[in-house]
Amino acid sequence: MSIAFRPMALTDLANLVRWMAADHAQPWFEGEPRTVEDAEKRFGSYVDRSDRSIRMWVVALDGRDIGYIQDYRVDHDDDYAVRVQDPTAAAFDYLIGEPDLIDQGIGTEMIRQFCSEILVNLYPDSPRFLATPDARNARSIRTLEKLGFTQGLWITHNDAPNPEIVCTAGRELFEF
Repeated sequence: MSIAFRPMALTDLANLVRWMAADHAQPWFEGEPRTVEDAEKRFGSYVDRSDRSIRMWVVALDGRDIGYIQDYRVDHDDDYAVRVQDPTAAAFDYLIGEPDLIDQGIGTEMIRQFCSEILVNLYPDSPRFLATPDARNARSIRTLEKLGFTQGLWITHNDAPNPEIVCTAGRELFEF
């Protein structure tokens, strides 16, 4: 199994829309763009790199694009930094968008590699890495726990109907 990350391009937005609309992803991506045009409005500045506060990546498995992952410093958003109470951490969100590839251990390896290859290098001053999955997303929480992430605060925000759990791991778990 070979996992690789490449910066997302505008031409990848059709896949992003499809992945977020997949049945297994829909509960966690409700309200996300459902057209390429809407995705370009929402994510275009991150994808074309005019706004570098969030970096979006395409995840490929053995050369096949299968999902996305994005990274950002927690303090890029003051409200988020207050809610998670860890402003120096580097955060990430992720999705395996291809339904035939879920529940096969790919997510665990994808996150492990992303933390060790990308986050460790891009955020040398961040002592911790964190993700905030929806509290109902047992699959995602289990994946993070396998990698040594621990559950902490439950947070909410205005545009999300359900709480999220702040899952945190020390960077030393990913420095090889």
